[in-house]
Amino acid sequence: MYQFDHLVHFVPYPEQTMLKLQEEGLHVVPGGSHEAWGTYNTLSYFDLTYIELIGIENEKKFQEAANKSYSLHASYKENRRRDGLTRFAVRTTTIEEDAKLFARAGLDVVGPERFSRKRDDGTVVSWQLLYIGHPKSKIEFPFFIQWDEADSLRRKELTDRGIIAKHPLGDLAIQAVHFVVPNFDAVEQIAQLCGATILKKVNQEENVEYSIILLDEVKLIFVKPIGEGAAWNYMLENGYGIKKVVLTGAKEQKQITIDGAQYEINKK
Repeated sequence: MYQFDHLVHFVPYPEQTMLKLQEEGLHVVPGGSHEAWGTYNTLSYFDLTYIELIGIENEKKFQEAANKSYSLHASYKENRRRDGLTRFAVRTTTIEEDAKLFARAGLDVVGPERFSRKRDDGTVVSWQLLYIGHPKSKIEFPFFIQWDEADSLRRKELTDRGIIAKHPLGDLAIQAVHFVVPNFDAVEQIAQLCGATILKKVNQEENVEYSIILLDEVKLIFVKPIGEGAAWNYMLENGYGIKKVVLTGAKEQKQITIDGAQYEINKK
């Protein structure tokens, strides 16, 4: 079973972005250091799905990590370190089998590899990562994560630590992530391999086509511009990639633009 795990937002200083989002009513907490990658983070959880705010704290280590093909760090470097919503991770419990599945489908596979992060209190959290991609693809693929602890144990531990907690703005959840893409070929290939539901529709007024992937309770909304309009203008200005994240369950409606990212927050 595949589930939406987390969304990565690269920022200059995670602790500063944390404070700004806290002022907007989100529960955001310090994370810790990825010593092997030269990065550190702060985190905003919505049950077990979360948004990860990542920054660089060791340039040399980061450059080494960015040499790994299809890695999150390579994405940030190749995008000229443009801050904003960069990639997303899919949670799995069959990461070894997933690697074989994607390799048989003709995709490049890197991993799985084991990693860990030291929390501020000195405890360690560990997981495995799998990166996939294709050299001719114009979009970046999701990456896959398998946590060493079961979801039930992680939920309890994170709640006990106050990492999972109620947001002052309301009972928030990640509802959707919007992307702008040139076509749906790679998107739907991955969705089919993962057994995800695919919905398609056309909006002639906005000059776009949609391919909507249902991943557990999160909608991945891929938008292909087919003529002039908002999506076309976004593509010309920003290229392809993640356009915004949509949260639901808030006490009030909000639009937040912060460190290159758009957060759309909707009421219940």
